Amino acid sequence: MSQNEILTMKPGRDLDIKVAVTVMDYVWLKHLLQFSAELAVKWLGTATDLKESSGMYVVVPESQFAGLKERENHAEAVCNFSTDMEAAKQVVVRMQELGYEYQWETKGEEGDSLHYVGFKKPEELGAEPIGFTSLPEAIVKAALMAYQTQV
Repeated sequence: MSQNEILTMKPGRDLDIKVAVTVMDYVWLKHLLQFSAELAVKWLGTATDLKESSGMYVVVPESQFAGLKERENHAEAVCNFSTDMEAAKQVVVRMQELGYEYQWETKGEEGDSLHYVGFKKPEELGAEPIGFTSLPEAIVKAALMAYQTQV
């Protein structure tokens, strides 16, 4: 995903899913008992969900991914990272666990407050902080952009 694609994503489900999978270590899961391709669904979960399922859920292999339909309401397990500050704080903590420094500055520009957020590794040059009126949106987009440069 390009930086421009990240920057133009709207806050909400798609952006939250992108952050969940890319940064927060969510994985696509399916039920172990698959009666038919028509009934097979995939949804997002965490390693904890997988462990607590006692073997009833499995990670969807890349080779099967496209063949499974996506559960319509799977995002209930995914936090609203791009719109909820408490959820966005989880992204900050995760990025710090990965060795990134968190940079945040709020500036008043043209009557609005813009939140400039960036993540960088201490030994590397970081990208310019990005500014958005919503702090959660700025956090998740900066995290995705920082993570993209590492991959």
